[in-house]
Order: sequence, then C-alpha cells, then structure tokens
Amino acid sequence: MKLTKSLLRDLHTKDKDLLVWDDRQPGFGIRVKANGTKTFMIQYRNQFGRMRRYSIGRLGDITLDQARKEARRLKSEIALGGDPAEKRQEDRSSITVKELSERYMNDHCEGRCKESTMKAHRWLLDKFILPKYSNHRVLELSTQDIATLHKNLKDTPYNANRVLGLLKSMFNKAEQWGLISPSTNPAATLKPYRENKRNRFLSPEEYNALFNTVEEQHRLGLIGTYQAGAISLLMLTGCRLSEILTLEWRMVDLVHNRLLLDRHKTDRKGVKAVPLNKLAQHILRNLPRVMDNPYVIIGKEAGRPLINLQKPWRRVRKAAGLDDVRLHDLRHSFASAAAAAGVPLQVIGGLLGHSSQQTTARYAHLSQAPIDQAAMVVGALLEQSREKEEGTDV
Repeated sequence: MKLTKSLLRDLHTKDKDLLVWDDRQPGFGIRVKANGTKTFMIQYRNQFGRMRRYSIGRLGDITLDQARKEARRLKSEIALGGDPAEKRQEDRSSITVKELSERYMNDHCEGRCKESTMKAHRWLLDKFILPKYSNHRVLELSTQDIATLHKNLKDTPYNANRVLGLLKSMFNKAEQWGLISPSTNPAATLKPYRENKRNRFLSPEEYNALFNTVEEQHRLGLIGTYQAGAISLLMLTGCRLSEILTLEWRMVDLVHNRLLLDRHKTDRKGVKAVPLNKLAQHILRNLPRVMDNPYVIIGKEAGRPLINLQKPWRRVRKAAGLDDVRLHDLRHSFASAAAAAGVPLQVIGGLLGHSSQQTTARYAHLSQAPIDQAAMVVGALLEQSREKEEGTDV
C-alpha cells in the first residue's frame, strides 16, 4: 500500500495498533493508535540480524515528505552499521549533568584535589552549572548550551572562565569513562574571556599605615587577637591565606625561625619552609596557645581554626584608607618589596613557594628598580669624571 496524504488522513483504528507499510519505500510505514496518534517509523535489521523498529516522528509534527526523507537517511546510516534504535536507547539511559558532576567530584577530584579546590568546584556547580543544566542528559548538552552559559557570565569573566574550565574537565573525563564519544567534548572549542589581572602592591607608607591600623583596631577591641595576628603574618611572610589559617603549632619552628608547612598549594611535594623575620617571630611568640587546639589562628569553635578573615579585614582596610586592597594583595606586596630590594626572582619564587618561574615573572618590572638605580649612580659618577677631565683641559 502506498502511503499518501489522503490515506493518512483516513487511517483509523478502534482497537489495537494499526501498522501500515509503504510499498514504495520498503521498511517505511506508519503506526496508528486508537487515540488517533499517527507515528512514522522504520523497520530494519541491525548488523547482528536483530529486527528493530524506530519511530521517526508524529504526523502533524512532521509531514509525509519529511518522514520519507528522514527514513532514507536512517537507512543509509543502518547500511553503514548504525543502529538508531539502540543509539536512542543509550541516549535516554545516559547520565545527567548532575550525575556526571557527582562522579567527577568523587572519582576524579577526591584524593587528588586540595580541599580549597573541591570547595571552589562545588560552589561553581551549585551556583552556576546545576541550576541551569542539572537534569540535562550529558549527551544532549551542546556547545551552544555551554556558550550561552559562558556568555551570560561575561560581566564576571573570572567566574565565567572557571565555569568553562570545570565543564571542559568534566567532559574530558566523560570521554575517558566512555560516557560520550571521543572528541565530542561540547566545551572543547570555546575560548575563555580575557581577564584583567590587577597588580596592587602596598607602598612602604601604606605598609606602615596598615600595621598601625591593625595594632589600633586590636587595642580598641574592634578585631580579635588572632584576627590581628593572622593579618600581620600575611603581611610579614608572604604566605597564602589558607596557609596561615590552617597553620598548626607543630609547623612553627622558632628555634630555626621558620614555618614548616606540610599543607600548601605549590605542586612541590614535601614540606615547604617559610623563613620568619623578627617581626613575624615576635607576633608568633605573643599569640596565646589554647589547650586542645593545635591551630595558631584559632576560631570560635573548640579545636578548630579561624575560618573567615574577610569581615575583620574589611574593617581594617577601611580604617587604613585601603579599600581597594585584598588579602591576597598582601602576598603580592611581600614579593614586590623583595623585588624592589633587588632579591632575584628565583629567590622570590622560593619565598612564595611558586611552582614555576612564570608565576614569579609578574614581579620582573619591580626587580628592575634597583638595577635602574645602580645605572643612575654609575652614570652620575661618569658624568663627574667627565666634568673633571673637561675642566683640566681648559
């Protein structure tokens, strides 16, 4: 029976499904249900000889001509070893983005990533990715979907790029785990936004003002002893915030005047040694130790460290007139002070625990200052010598 528009219009059934196959196009037909639904379909044998049926679409959603065209395309795919019915079943049973994120965090990140990285990943997932695509199947998430999410975050390029990077990594693992086909990562071709990294360094005058403000705020009881100690140690050691807040007394060696950090961000394995100058030594010696609490900077909860320094820091920087300075800028300032004093970049990298010289290279323009100053001194001496010679000739 040849399927025509008039025939399709007149096809009805009151009981079981009615299947009508097209004589003009073998394997192509339509299924009619008692409720009036009419669905185009193909019937075929896959590469293993198994008979399969595949629904193309409902009459009304697509036309007869469109269904014929799609049937021919599918038959070509089948001739090359494809199995559209099997693929559809796999697509429907594929995991969701939420399930992929859970496997990524548990099977890939757990035991490999630092806790701070884990927290950052969870925040990005909960804040940006899962609210939008939690229930989407991994196989259906497209490059355009991710591009739209990335674009919607363009006003905060840092967050936009972290989201993009996390999705790229998640789908790379999905490829390795066989959840999607190789080279089908939907985020792979997308480019991050340019980030304007700011370099804010404290001048010597600002350093003094900040030290004085910390002491004054502590004396007035506006910030606590451990809060003041944490800020001061950040200024004097160049350590990261996480390194100071998780610092334990067992890591403090006041005999050899150094910190021995076994938890640090650098990729280098083993203990990271941080030298302590006299001011840092003084602060550590005057911080009260609390029984049954191993941490140097203790918090309100028994046996635990201080968790957040942002609130007292905002109070201090406002009082010091340094509203644009972040806590991490104290680390930058420590490095810039070393660079300005002529300390070689390789040594500065060692002080900060940088895993690559490229990271330390941001201070190269600062380390040039003492060289420029030396050139000016030499130039002045040469000028004096030249003037004397000219005076003698006269």
